[in-house]
Amino acid sequence: MGNKLLVACDVHLLKAPDGSYWCDAIYKYTFWKRYMDVFQSIRVAGRCKEVKTIDPKWHRVDGPRVEIFEIPFYQGPKQLLFKYMQIQKCLKNVDEGCDAALMRMPSQTAYMVFKHLSKKIPKAGEIVYDPSDDVKRKDQSFIMSILNHRISNQLKQFCRTVNGVSYVTEYSIQKNYPSVAALKGESKEYFESNYSTITLSDDAFTSSRIYNNMSHMKIALSSVAMESDRKGEKILIRAVKIARQKGFDITAVIIGDGSKRGEFEKFAKDEGVDEFITFTGLLPSSDEVREQLLKSDIYMFPTQAEGLPRGILEAMAVGMPVLSTPVGGIPEIIEKDYLFSPFDAEAFANKICYLMENPDELNIMSKKNFEKSKSFANTVLQKKRNEFYIKLCKLI
Repeated sequence: MGNKLLVACDVHLLKAPDGSYWCDAIYKYTFWKRYMDVFQSIRVAGRCKEVKTIDPKWHRVDGPRVEIFEIPFYQGPKQLLFKYMQIQKCLKNVDEGCDAALMRMPSQTAYMVFKHLSKKIPKAGEIVYDPSDDVKRKDQSFIMSILNHRISNQLKQFCRTVNGVSYVTEYSIQKNYPSVAALKGESKEYFESNYSTITLSDDAFTSSRIYNNMSHMKIALSSVAMESDRKGEKILIRAVKIARQKGFDITAVIIGDGSKRGEFEKFAKDEGVDEFITFTGLLPSSDEVREQLLKSDIYMFPTQAEGLPRGILEAMAVGMPVLSTPVGGIPEIIEKDYLFSPFDAEAFANKICYLMENPDELNIMSKKNFEKSKSFANTVLQKKRNEFYIKLCKLI
C-alpha cells in the first residue's frame, strides 16, 4: 500500500562492523514480514549496541523493506537513568517519514517512543505481557514494586489513548488494561483485537502422543533470556529433586541462555541434581528447540508473570502435556488441574509423580493440547493480524 509503519519493541539490536543488524532472540527479519502484508515498509526502533563479531547463533534483523532506527543501548533502570537525556534527544525524529506507528507493549523503550510520536500519526499497540501479576507480587523489593506499578500505569494510559489495541490473550490482559474501544465502543477510529504473536509454521506441528508404562520422565522448560528468576528455573530444579527423592526417575532439560544461567547451574549442583539437569544454552533455530521438545515427555513452566507464552504453545504443537501457573493468559489454554503456584515446587513434583503412574491422563492431556494448538497456526493468526493492521492503515 506504499505506507511505512514504525514498530517499537524490546528488541536488542547488535550492529556489526559492516552496518548489518542482528539479534539473538525472536525479532529476526522473518518476524517483520507479518506487517508487510499491509504496510510497504517497516522501521524498527530498538536499543542498539555495536559488536565486533557476529555470533553464528544470531539472526539478521534488517533486510528488504526493513530499516532500523537506533536507540542508545541500555539494560536495567540504572543504565536507563544514565542515558535518559541522550535517548530523549535521539527520539525527537523517530517517526519522521512514517505513516503509522505500532508499539509492542509493555516496554519502556516502546513507551518512550510512544511519548515522542506526532499527534497526527495513527497509533496502535500489541500487548504481549500482563504486568498486573508483577504488581501483585509480595516478594519484591520496594524499588521493583515502584517500577512494576509504573509499568502497569504506563500500559493503562497507553491502552486508553491509542487507536487500536490487540492483546495476546482472549480476555485475561483486557480485564486490567482496557482499550478505548472496550470503554467507549468499537468505531472506525478505535478498535480492538486479540491474537498471539507467535509464529507456528506447518512444520511446527507433529501429533498427539501415546504414553504407556513410564519408568523415566524427562521435563522440558524453555527460557529465551535467563535474566531473572521469573520463568521458574529454580522451581523446576527443586521439583526434580523432590520427585527423585520420592523414588521417581526424573530428568530435565532447560533450553536458553542469559546472565543467570551460571547461577541456575550452581543451584542445580547445590541441590545435588546437576547430573540430572541439562542446560542447552541458546539454540540457533526453532527446529533445534523443537528437537529438544520432541525428546522430552512433559513441559513445565513455573512462570510468575506472562502474556501467552510461546514456549507453552510450541510444546502443545508437538503434543506435550503442560504444567504451569495461573498467570496472564495461561488459564485460557491450560486446565486448572495442571496449574500451580509459581513457587510451589512440591505441588509440581507431586503432579509429575502422579502422571508417571497414570499415563492415560498424559494421553488425554497430549490430545487436548495438540488440538488446541492448531488454533495458533500462523495461517490462522496472520489473517487476524492483517485485519487489525488494515484498520490501522485506513486511518492514514
